[in-house]
Formats: sequence, C-alpha cells, structure tokens
Amino acid sequence: MKPFKFAHTADLHLDSPFSGISYINERVAERLREATFQTFDRIVDLCLEHAVAFLLVAGDVYDSKDRSLRAQLRFREGLTKLSQAGILTFVVHGNHDPMDSRLATLKWPEQVHFFSGDKVDCIPVERAGRVIAHVYGMSYPAQDIRQNLAVEFRRRIDSPFAIGLLHCNVGGNTGHEPYAPCTTEDLSKSGMDYWGLGHVHNHAILSREKPTIVYAGNPQGRHPAELGPRGCYLVEVGAGGHCTPKFIPTDSVRWLLDAVDIEGLENDEAIVSAAQDVCCSIREKTEGLPAVCRIVFTGRGPAHHSLSKPGFVDDLTRTLRDTEGNQEPFVWVERIQVNTRPQIDIDALRNGQDFVADFLRIGAERRDDSDFLNEIRSRLSVLFDSRLGRDFLEQLEDDEIKLCFDMANAQCLDLLTAERD
Repeated sequence: MKPFKFAHTADLHLDSPFSGISYINERVAERLREATFQTFDRIVDLCLEHAVAFLLVAGDVYDSKDRSLRAQLRFREGLTKLSQAGILTFVVHGNHDPMDSRLATLKWPEQVHFFSGDKVDCIPVERAGRVIAHVYGMSYPAQDIRQNLAVEFRRRIDSPFAIGLLHCNVGGNTGHEPYAPCTTEDLSKSGMDYWGLGHVHNHAILSREKPTIVYAGNPQGRHPAELGPRGCYLVEVGAGGHCTPKFIPTDSVRWLLDAVDIEGLENDEAIVSAAQDVCCSIREKTEGLPAVCRIVFTGRGPAHHSLSKPGFVDDLTRTLRDTEGNQEPFVWVERIQVNTRPQIDIDALRNGQDFVADFLRIGAERRDDSDFLNEIRSRLSVLFDSRLGRDFLEQLEDDEIKLCFDMANAQCLDLLTAERD
C-alpha cells in the first residue's frame, strides 16, 4: 500500500453569524461576517499545500436548513479549486443541512461526492489506476435523526483502507443533541480503519488504535463557548495502513477568555492597565490572528469598589473596543464580566478556629478534587440532560465549574462575614 494523505473537517457552518456581539465597529463586523468563509479557504489551501488525495466533510456545511445561496456558492468555489488540482471531496449532510433542506440548483465539480440519505454508499478512491481507499458515508435525510446510523456501516472485503464518514453523537455527549447516537463499540464493529466524525464542536481523538476515531470539531469558533484554536485534521496513512491524525488550526478569528485577579489592583489606573495587558497578551497568544475575548475580573481587593460603580465597566469596555479593536490584528472585547468581592483578609480568616476558617479550608481542598468535580457534574446532569437544557445550555468545562464554585464560595463568605463588617 502506497502512503497517502487526506484532510478531515466538519461543522463548517458557512455564513453563520457570530453571537454575543452587542456593539461593533464596521471593520470588525466585516471580519466576523467573513470568518467562516476565510476559514474554509484556509482548509482548501491546506489541502493544496499538502497535496492530499481527498477532503472529508463530516456534516453541517451550512448553518441552517434554509442554506444561503452565498454559502453554497462559496463552498462550490473552494471545492472547484480542489477538483482542478485533482483532489476529491466527500460530503455527508448533518442536522443543520439535511437532505430535505432548501438547495440551490448548482452544478458541482465531478470530483465532489455527496452521500445520499437512504443508505450507506461506498466510493473508491484511485491513485495511478489503483484503489487506495474506500470512503463509506451516509447523510441525514431529515434533521431529527435519532436512530443509530453507525450500525449500517460494513467494510467491504476488498477495501485496502476503509473510512467511515458520519455526523453523529458518540457515547451520549451531553453537550450536543443525541442525533444518530452510537458508541465506540458500534464504530469498531464496522471494520473501518478511520472514522471521520462531525457534530461535536470540540476536536478530539476518541481512539488512536484501529479504528482511529476522530471528531474534527468546528474549524471556526462562533461564540464564547467555542474557545481556543479551532481547525481540522491532516491524516497521514502509512504503507502498512497505520494512520496518524494531526490537528491543524484554521480559524481566522479566535475566541478567548482571560481572567484577571484584582488582588493588588489599588486604583482605577491599575484596573485599566490590567485590562490592556490582557489584550496585549491575547494578541501575542493568537500569533497574528484577530480575537474576540471576554475578560473576567475575579478575586477580592480594593478594585471591587470601582468595578461595582454604575457605568464603570461599560466605559472600560468602550475604551478597550476603541483602542484594541482598531489595531491590527484587533482584539475585540465581547464583554467584561465582574466576579469580584470586597477586600477581606482571607489568610487571617483561614487561620482562625471558627466555622468560617473550616469553610475556607474545606472549600480550598474540594475545589481541585476531581471526584468532587465529577459529583458536581453528576448533580448538574439533571439540568443539562433535560430536553430544554440541551436546547439552551452548553455543557460546562472543568474550568467553568471551578469558576462557578469560586463565585458561590465568595457569596457564602460574604454572607458569613457580613455581621463582622
């Protein structure tokens, strides 16, 4: 078997609006409107640069059933470039772009294959007259697919390398709707060598052994819950059939969250300086990419008084947007969140011999206890796993749970020390 490469992406959500932006300037707005398209262009360029044999697109190419014509034209434009370079594209449709949604009557390049929604199709990939792989896929015929589609996949005996392409929820991921639910065991039984999955927006390798199971994640974050680098996978298949997936960032605008502890911030000047330092730090982290960030002030200190004044945070936000939002690359402050408390001598309280001291010591111990975090997550599952919860709430990451724990701890401490003040 001759080595080859392919790329795997998913959840492009082309022409999707950025959410959570309440006030914006024209230049930033234009960059955000173009973000999903620029990201797709980066994926196309990556395929050309690495001379991949084909590109896998694991569902949700568009953002809604009523696909915009602009999104369809831009998608076709990118795939045409790949086709002209002899690169195949394989596409399945997911819950955001099912087969029964509105389609424009466009002519697609011959090198592009859209999988049907009525059965699993198997398409051969040829190089120099020899079949190097088979790609198996199935699209969503409608949006609300609740049956296990993975069990329909079966490897052909003549497949030199078998790839399954599917939009699905593996293992009951509670952060997303349970569309086409399945287990890693279901995926393993199919006989595939590689599973290219979509639907879950955080990129992840669920298995590195045969079969290699990979969620590409969405290549462009679109709101504060989709933080950090987003991208696709470049997969190298060796002569023996072993594949090595490598994550490559492709996002054109990055979402970030940064916390500022107000301990030591003695006045308004220090607050402004700390916020500006955050923006500078973010600009360095993104290495030339524009960013949308949320700044969270935490902790206790004299700065709490200023941050609690009516209008102070709004003025600070506007100032940062005017200065940092007009630089290149821009850092746009989506929101400043204040989770601060008045200054208290925590060390003195913790070293005491009363109930408050016990409360502080136990809280510090439990905060970083993984078993305790799992217990909190288990108790919250009643909310997040409910029908309404899945529709409106994003599953909390460990850092977010710790932040909520810190906020609850701070509120309890305020109540416990109110009489002393």
